[in-house]
Amino acid sequence: MMEHAWIAAGHGDCHEQDTARHSRLCTGCRSGGYSSGALCAQQAATKDQLIGSWKVLSLKATTGDKVSYPLGEHVTGYVTVTSDRFWLLFVDATRKAPVAATLTDAEAVAMMRSHVAWTGKYSTAEQTPEGIKLTARVDAASSQAIFGTDRVYFVRVDGNKLMVKSPGVIVPMTGATSVVEFELVKAD
Repeated sequence: MMEHAWIAAGHGDCHEQDTARHSRLCTGCRSGGYSSGALCAQQAATKDQLIGSWKVLSLKATTGDKVSYPLGEHVTGYVTVTSDRFWLLFVDATRKAPVAATLTDAEAVAMMRSHVAWTGKYSTAEQTPEGIKLTARVDAASSQAIFGTDRVYFVRVDGNKLMVKSPGVIVPMTGATSVVEFELVKAD
């Protein structure tokens, strides 16, 4: 069953509602891309809905037909969105603490490969079937590979969850350009 954005969220099976009113409000039906009976509980994202702190639930990358988990299957971390800045810190939840405050070379390499952190000013654009388009210009990062680049994501809000998907970005841990998807839950 295909889900789509229903601007006045929370109406359940909106095709049982007033069809003429629904067609004016439902972005999926305006584009003609959804069949009768599709659920409309997912709402169109607005910039104001993105603001806050979000705890990561999952992170995966897809390159071609290969799915990977660049920080392992047990990722932890947060994304914080302000009115003009996007902050992201994800780490492998299973990484081991260093033995001492001064890292060995091997520990330093392991730490670098087991996290990603960056921040940048962002802008939002049009609502698409994939979500609201968000473009962040990275101005500080744990990896120079992504410094100065634009990170483009499509963001959808579903209740207290935020789903984020890129059309293709550099994954700092692998260097590959991949479709990156992460799911978050409201933390504040």
